[in-house]
Amino acid sequence: MLKLFRRVKPPRVVPEMELARRLTSPDYRCACCGELLNAADAVGLRPVGWPHSPAPQPEEAMDGTGDVITERYARRGRDMLVRAHLPIPVKGTEEHVFLSVWANLSPGDFARLRSGQERGDADRLGDLFAWLYSRVPASTGPVLTKGLLVPVSEGGMPVYWITDPKHPLHAAQLDGGMGAGEILALYEDLGATDLVGHLRA
Repeated sequence: MLKLFRRVKPPRVVPEMELARRLTSPDYRCACCGELLNAADAVGLRPVGWPHSPAPQPEEAMDGTGDVITERYARRGRDMLVRAHLPIPVKGTEEHVFLSVWANLSPGDFARLRSGQERGDADRLGDLFAWLYSRVPASTGPVLTKGLLVPVSEGGMPVYWITDPKHPLHAAQLDGGMGAGEILALYEDLGATDLVGHLRA
């Protein structure tokens, strides 16, 4: 008996520059479902060693004791953490993607940063030494990495720059960035598989 087989279509290949446009456009809508995506600022990481962190609490919880996490700050034991943007340039564009990571400051610098963010003039503090407290990439990245936290004005989220040349993202931050396909592979490694599926549709 002759068997008929349905021909399977190969997966659609989206050109690199189109992927870059989708990654960096704040108003890109998914081709398969119409969902509005802001892929450049959509991937957030947990603090190292806190795989099941609790739901964010109000900022006032930081004035108490014990482990706590809010939208902008966290305390884990003696470690004082602040959420920050880690920028990665997208090759072939003038744009960046921004991973939402956690940085560990000294208690004194943390207090000064928090006060400065409340006043809106944290940028006057200048660059602050901080440990990257999120593992990037999730599968192979080092547990702790040296870097600089750059505060911004008006209470905005500070920016984190990796200074350790051994970190896999150090060169990408400083020397031309990553291709859109490479960034999507990083997103998948960080668990954002649904977002990657929308971008490749």
